[in-house]
Amino acid sequence: MTALPSERSLRRHMLFVSVLGLCLLGGVGGWAATATLSNAVVGEGTVIIDENVKKIQHLTGGIISELRVREGSHVKAGDVLLRLDGTMVRANLGIVDSALAQLYARRARLQAERLGQESFSVADLADSGIDVEANRKLVDGEIQFFTTRKSSIAGMKKQLEERRSQLTEEIAGNTLQIQATEEAIKLIDEEFRSINSLYQQQLTTMQRVNALKRQRVELDGNRGERMSARAQAEGRINEINLQILQLDEDRRTENAKDLTDVEARIAEMAERRIAAIDQLSRLDLRAPMDGRIYQLAVHTVGGVADAREPLMLLAPDSRDLTVEAKIASRNIDQVQPGQSVDIRFSAFDQRTTPEVTGEVISMSPDIVADERTGVSYYPVRIKPDADSLSRLGNLALYPGMPADVFIKVADRSAISYFVKPFTDQLAQTFREE
Repeated sequence: MTALPSERSLRRHMLFVSVLGLCLLGGVGGWAATATLSNAVVGEGTVIIDENVKKIQHLTGGIISELRVREGSHVKAGDVLLRLDGTMVRANLGIVDSALAQLYARRARLQAERLGQESFSVADLADSGIDVEANRKLVDGEIQFFTTRKSSIAGMKKQLEERRSQLTEEIAGNTLQIQATEEAIKLIDEEFRSINSLYQQQLTTMQRVNALKRQRVELDGNRGERMSARAQAEGRINEINLQILQLDEDRRTENAKDLTDVEARIAEMAERRIAAIDQLSRLDLRAPMDGRIYQLAVHTVGGVADAREPLMLLAPDSRDLTVEAKIASRNIDQVQPGQSVDIRFSAFDQRTTPEVTGEVISMSPDIVADERTGVSYYPVRIKPDADSLSRLGNLALYPGMPADVFIKVADRSAISYFVKPFTDQLAQTFREE
């Protein structure tokens, strides 16, 4: 009698458990099919400033003569941070200026010689910004050379002209003597005709006739010598005229060549002067913006600032912060500008620090590989909401602080989380050959 109730009781319990299990399974299945869970792409990020930190470097380096900042110093845009020793730069600029001063003076002198001027001035020297008084001796040297050269050429011309005058007088003298000789020849000829007539009449001797002939020959010879001397003098005058012309031609040729060389050297030295002035202007390293100095790498006056090496970093005063997150390549297709983001700053106490909301503002168009780990990712910029940041209270954010980001994507049903691994595995299985 007791066995029968026990068997009924067991069946009732089993039925109750089965119904309860079915109800529970149905409830969970219904919840999984209808309930939606928030989905997000997770990434690690870093706080950055929109206006990046500036590296203060020098192109060529040098010896530090003044150091005007310390670690943590606040500076304004244009403030001198440090000054390099300019001894060599100023010496080089002085050498270039002296060379240019002499070249400008030489060009002015050559131009004056070409135009035949009596004097010249060096206007280019003042216009170029070169110290005129510091280079006065060089300018005076060119002026003195101009005067000496002009006097020398004038003296050479004068000597040639005096020689030409002497030859002209010789020509005139020879011409007079030739004319006198020709008159004497005419008289001898007339006398010879008379004497010869007397000789034909035997009224005079042969000696008298021969004497007149000898005089006639001597006069002819004298006239020939004078004519030859006159011709030689005329030839020498032509040579002197050519020499005078050649003096001017040689000077013009030499002047043109020297002027071309001077112009080329002026162009070269002007470029060197621009470079020297640029180096001089770079002796002062100035702040490109308002900000604060940190990671100061130089501390001693007289120390060496290495070329192209960071001497210090300048963090801008601007607190317009952004989070740059690293998103795995497999998830980048779910991210696009405008998506909402939850941001946790892991440097703070997570129990008391509220989450900050933000928005995706930009994505990298190409994948980037981490140089240290080799992991590939897409950089994504996220802008925290200003009102949301105010919830941090007195907590200050600084560049370089870590952050965890949760980029919200489309909601999914709970059952899809359980089913998706199996469907993905099945899809991969059917694609295998």
